[in-house]
Amino acid sequence: MDWHLANRLQHVKFILPTAPTQPVTLNMGLAMPSWYDIIGLDSRSNELCEGLDESINKIMDLIDEEVNRVDYSRIVLAGFSQGGALALYTGMTSNRRGEEKGLGLAGIVVMSGYLPRASSFKLAVGSQTTPILHCHGKDDPIVMVDAVEMSKNRVTEVTKDTVVYETKIYDGLDHSVSMEELDDVTGFLEKVIPSNNIYGEL
Repeated sequence: MDWHLANRLQHVKFILPTAPTQPVTLNMGLAMPSWYDIIGLDSRSNELCEGLDESINKIMDLIDEEVNRVDYSRIVLAGFSQGGALALYTGMTSNRRGEEKGLGLAGIVVMSGYLPRASSFKLAVGSQTTPILHCHGKDDPIVMVDAVEMSKNRVTEVTKDTVVYETKIYDGLDHSVSMEELDDVTGFLEKVIPSNNIYGEL
């Protein structure tokens, strides 16, 4: 996946963090790569997400390393499944460290993910116009496709429809990524972080 994007977006620097390996309740307590604990696949279970705050801090550490060279408006957060959930929540709720101001990113890409802690979701002031692309397989048996509209509805409700929340549903796709999806993601990135001889970050 990364080579496909990198080949077409040569002005973009890609940073690909890996989730830590830790016990996950839904996995019978066995360790697996996970950004936070999962106790169930229903929307109520997604309100807990123990470990999410620690993972947000890790993403913020990565952002802090880059903003000395690149403006927040040239940074995109993206991820698949839990990574997509983490990208969406971090990008829309986090403040710049030391400031009472949202990140104001170039964009957010969610692939086969969802909005965690939806009922308590609060927008960081300054991120209300951050564009979002939410891609999802119609036949996803892990994160049901209903999560797309539920996430979009909650985000647009809180942002009072100021955010552009674009959704893409792919027939026949399960909990995975397709080339059609990667093409859509590439098009989105080309739009929100165009070359202009200025580097972008992902």
